[in-house]
Amino acid sequence: MPYRLRPGISYTWVGPVPLFLDIDQNRYFKLSSRATAALTRLEKCRSANPNDVELLIDSGILQETQNESIIGPVPNLPSIKNSYFDGPRQSSVKYVVIAAIDQLWAMAVIRFAGLPTALAQLRKQIEKQSHHEDFLEIAQLVGSYRFIDLFLSAENRCLVRSFALARSLTRYSVSFKLAIGVRTGPFGAHCWVQIGHKSLTDHRDKAREYMPVLLL
Repeated sequence: MPYRLRPGISYTWVGPVPLFLDIDQNRYFKLSSRATAALTRLEKCRSANPNDVELLIDSGILQETQNESIIGPVPNLPSIKNSYFDGPRQSSVKYVVIAAIDQLWAMAVIRFAGLPTALAQLRKQIEKQSHHEDFLEIAQLVGSYRFIDLFLSAENRCLVRSFALARSLTRYSVSFKLAIGVRTGPFGAHCWVQIGHKSLTDHRDKAREYMPVLLL
């Protein structure tokens, strides 16, 4: 029986524990110990035990499909070694206006249409790009977000700020990765944007605490 991860489901391993994000239901969850063992076997062996597949379907992470796909966690990103936040703050009126507009967009779409819609709209913007990197432009964009943070606290706003900055970057066809990550002990979730080994939305050490559970 062909199977795949259910649409909207992604996961990562944090130590011995797989943590899942159900983007459509806006929730994080873990599996039972039996289902975790079944997932481990499924990752290692293409010819899956039918009982394992049935258990994981009942757990809500797999579904039957026409074409079987490889089941695996979200790949990790390059380790963050430095950050635009640790450099001098650069900004301009032009980029502050863009940052304000895109934060209003992110706030409205995430709040009223939901995270899946925000992801779909951002994905469309990314697909239209011709990628390049202008580091002066990136520094000024990030600096403008940092300027707005002087008036609107960045605390608990990582999702809106990251989606907004990602949208701002698509305006200039800059290639990037947007990640939603999780950690345990205690549980926490975080959203950030990075280019290569460099963070755009936090100081260097912030995102290094988290494992990506969704990448765009």
